[in-house]
Amino acid sequence: MKPIFNRLVFLVDGFALALVGLALVDYLLHPLAPDYTFHSTLYRVVVMLVLIPLTLLVGFLIIRRVPGNVVGPLLIAWSGTVAFWSLREGIGIVPFSLFYYYDLVLGWLAFCLMVLHFPSGKVYPPGAALWVYRLLGIIMIFTNLIFFSTAIYTGSSAIANPFYIPALEKQADLFVRLGLVFLVVLLVLVLVTTVLRYRMGSHQERLQIKWLALIASFLVPYFILGLIVYPLLTGKEAMNPGTGFLAVLTYFTTGLLPPVAIGVAVLRYRLWDIDILIRRTLVYSILTVVLTLVFFGSVIFLQSLFTMVIGHQSPAANVLSTLAIAALFTPFRRRIQTFIDRRFYRQKYDAVRAIERFSATARQGTDLEQLSTELLAVVAETMQPESFSLWIRPTKEH
Repeated sequence: MKPIFNRLVFLVDGFALALVGLALVDYLLHPLAPDYTFHSTLYRVVVMLVLIPLTLLVGFLIIRRVPGNVVGPLLIAWSGTVAFWSLREGIGIVPFSLFYYYDLVLGWLAFCLMVLHFPSGKVYPPGAALWVYRLLGIIMIFTNLIFFSTAIYTGSSAIANPFYIPALEKQADLFVRLGLVFLVVLLVLVLVTTVLRYRMGSHQERLQIKWLALIASFLVPYFILGLIVYPLLTGKEAMNPGTGFLAVLTYFTTGLLPPVAIGVAVLRYRLWDIDILIRRTLVYSILTVVLTLVFFGSVIFLQSLFTMVIGHQSPAANVLSTLAIAALFTPFRRRIQTFIDRRFYRQKYDAVRAIERFSATARQGTDLEQLSTELLAVVAETMQPESFSLWIRPTKEH
C-alpha cells in the first residue's frame, strides 16, 4: 500500500507544480493585479515571492536530505493550495476551477497527511496506515462529488464551475454532510496519532513534534478571537475569516509556519530552541486573548456607563480601555508565565526556584556546612543525577 501511496503523492506533486507554475506565470504577466480573496497587491506579492518559494524550497530540501520521507513531497503538494489563495479572478474560469478543485480535493488532505506522517514519514502506529489510506480514499470520493455538484464558486464574487454536473446537484447537501463527517474523523485521527507519537516517541521525536505544535499555538488564538469572539461581539458571521487584516494574517501564518516548523524539525536544525519558542508563544498568545477580552468588555461596559450618565457614547471609553490594557500588560504577562511554567515546565520551574533559594542562602550566611548542604540539595533537585558528591579543596596554610 505504501508504494502506491508514494506514487500517488508524486502525481499530486506534479499537479501542484503545474498549478504553481501557472500562477507564477500569471503573476509575472499581471504583477499589479490584486488577488481574488483580499484585493491586495501586497499580499499577492508575499504569497508569490515568499510563501510559495519557501514551501517548495523546504520540500525539496527534505527530499534531498531525508530520502524516503514522504513529508517533503506532501509539503510540495501543499504549495498548490498556497498558490490558490492569491489567484486573481481574471486568470480564467477553467484555470480557476482547476485551482479550486486542487484546494478542495487535494491540498488540505495533503496537509493532514503531512501531519500524520510527521516527522518520520510513517503513520503511527504502523497498523493504522491501512485505515488512514482507506479513509483518505473515502474523503476524496466525497470531495470530488462536492466539486462536481457545485455550480458556482462563491469567493469574493461568483465564479462558474465549468465541470459542474447538474444531475448531482440535488445530492450536494448530502455530499457535504458526509464529507464533513469523514473529515472530522480524519482530524481526530491526526490529533490522536500525534499525541500517541509524542508520548511513545524518543526525545528527538518529541522535540520535532513540539515544532509542529508551534503551528497550532499561532493559529488557535486567531480562531478564538477572529472567528468566534469578534463575530459574537460585532454581530458578524461566525467562522467567516472575511477579507480584513485578521484574515490576511491567518492566511499568511498558515502559509508560513508549515515550511518553517516542519523544515526545522525534519532537517533537525536547532531543535533545542523549540521549548523557548513554545513557552513564549503560549505566554503571548494567552495574553493576547485575555487582553482582547478585557478591552472589548471594558469598552462595552464604559460605553453603557457613559450612555446612562451623559446620554450618549464617548470616545473616552476607548481611551480608558487602552490605558487599562497598558497597565495590565506586565502583571498579566508575569502571572500567565508563572502559570505556564508551573503547568507545562514544572521541572524547570522547580529548578529556578531551587536556585533562587540557594542564592538567598548564600547571600545570608557563610556557614560552609550549611552552604554545602544547600548546594547538594539544589543539584539533586535540578539535575537529578544517579549519584553525586561534593569535594572541597582544602586551603593551603602559609
